Amino acid sequence: MIRVLSTKKLTEAQRALLPETDFYLEDYDALEVTYLEANLHSDDEALFIFTSTHAIEACFPEGRLPDRMLNCCCVGRKTAARLEKMGHRILAVEDRAELLAERIINKYSSRSFIYFCSSRRLDTLPDRLLEAGVRLEERVVYQTGFNQRILDKQFDAILFFSPSGVESFLGSNQLHDATAICIGPTTAQ
Repeated sequence: MIRVLSTKKLTEAQRALLPETDFYLEDYDALEVTYLEANLHSDDEALFIFTSTHAIEACFPEGRLPDRMLNCCCVGRKTAARLEKMGHRILAVEDRAELLAERIINKYSSRSFIYFCSSRRLDTLPDRLLEAGVRLEERVVYQTGFNQRILDKQFDAILFFSPSGVESFLGSNQLHDATAICIGPTTAQ
């Protein structure tokens, strides 16, 4: 039997993908997210950057529909699809922050941007945009904290969904011989 740990609570549909006869699955939320009040106001025709579904949740709590359509740039297809479903226009979507930064610099560098982010985030996107002279305002719309749990079991595979999730897990545990399965190259790094 393969022992799998997920550092994010899985849905029933996700759990069903691992047959109980072949897999032992344990899951927990390695991160604690607290949403803050989000300000969507913009004095100019700013474009909006979302790099996570948590930022969307903070800006549009409980599925609240927006009062106007936003022009958005996103990291991740899931993030973009969620905004599009809400009626927003997606101008650019990339799988990694550095790729989105390059696309913005090449196509939209004369525009201003509002980046909705966490209190704990990588500097890749804002650093690259500011270095290129792109006007950027960051708005922290959620706080990410660690839910560190000491696990006394050994696992064959551990699922990670973000760099912060890796950091939270490794703050109290070790990988030992487990294979890390990561949602993207930044998390794997």
